Amino acid sequence: MESMVLQLLVAGHETTTSLITNFMWRMLEDTSRWDRIVADHSLIPNAIEESLRFDPPVLGLFRTNVEETSIRDVPVPAKSKVMALYASANRDPEAFPNPDHFDIDRDEMQLKRHYSFGWGIHHCLGAPLARQTARIAIETLASRFPTMRANGATERLAPEILWGRRKLPVRLR
Repeated sequence: MESMVLQLLVAGHETTTSLITNFMWRMLEDTSRWDRIVADHSLIPNAIEESLRFDPPVLGLFRTNVEETSIRDVPVPAKSKVMALYASANRDPEAFPNPDHFDIDRDEMQLKRHYSFGWGIHHCLGAPLARQTARIAIETLASRFPTMRANGATERLAPEILWGRRKLPVRLR
């Protein structure tokens, strides 16, 4: 139990921080989105899911396949390292109409199919905690700083597996 709690805290910190900053970045790049969230907090859960779909905090993870297989007719030898790229799956036009458009009104049933927390036995144990933490943080920011605006250039985390903001300057009016 202790190791599970430690895993949730350590693994969840950077990813949850990225979830919140990615969300705020998308809200503040088009302030009409933020203004809608401020006016109607019931939009927050769906907007969080769209943020997870559009800007997953973890772009993907490496896996090693046990036996020889093929992916779309491309042979993959046994014991190959392959990357399950969640970010790519979340932009699949067969699953998400107009996938390169950030839409807080996207159909809830579509959004339930994003891969940002993995899938199946590899689904993130901390997903409910990350969603709850983000929801509380965003509700608090919307209540306390309804006129928040971006204030300068953002800076991304080093482009490896994580997708988030190292720097997101804002103006709190």
